[in-house]
Amino acid sequence: MFKLRDNPYVRYPSPWDAYATLPFAVPISEAFCKTKITPNQITVLSFLIALFAVWCFALGSPWMLVLGGLLYQVSYILDCCDGYVARKTKQSSNFGFWLDHILDELKLALLVLALVYGQQRLGNLDGWLLTASWVMAGLYVYTRAFAKGDLLIKETIERNTAANAAAPVAASDALAEPIIINGMVMTPFQARLYRKFMIVTPFSVIESQAIIFCLLPIVQLPIFGLFITLVITVLWHLLFDVYRYWKRAGWR
Repeated sequence: MFKLRDNPYVRYPSPWDAYATLPFAVPISEAFCKTKITPNQITVLSFLIALFAVWCFALGSPWMLVLGGLLYQVSYILDCCDGYVARKTKQSSNFGFWLDHILDELKLALLVLALVYGQQRLGNLDGWLLTASWVMAGLYVYTRAFAKGDLLIKETIERNTAANAAAPVAASDALAEPIIINGMVMTPFQARLYRKFMIVTPFSVIESQAIIFCLLPIVQLPIFGLFITLVITVLWHLLFDVYRYWKRAGWR
């Protein structure tokens, strides 16, 4: 963990990042930095591996679920590498940011649809459970799409907040200094988590993706994983993407 804690190219790690992904992604990224491979090429490679995971989930057999879960994790490790390499080699670009997010959301949609299709194909789903599974898959795709739209909402609100910041600042607020560690702006709670556990949040969307596409397919519970992930994602969506921004925007 000491190699991650003081690494300026690791950004806002979650538990799955810190303990299951970055220990592999950092040395792989360092190796990529010594080659002519570009961050965008890594992004595309990550997506292609994810497509093999989609194929495995669509087949749906027990061993294919295991292989699909492992391939998803390999894809995610590479997904962490592209940003690391871009930052360290100063190749960050708007196109790279766009490509990464577009392919991320496309592969997540394909993965969840393939999970349900594979179980239906093998006859493991029927009746109300089949209908419920497809509804859950559709809701998952919706919440992920909204999460990206949420970025635009956040930018709009923050621009409006900055425009209205001409009012005098209280002396106590003026004295408050932001907590910045390795270039990451953190709340006091995040800073405590980072210093003690090398994470900035106890749970994030990354963990929900690991549950649905890696952990529970490997233990042969893909639909149960979909249910758990959907509940978490919908609650996250309502709390952070709906209520929080409504409140911050001051809409009445």
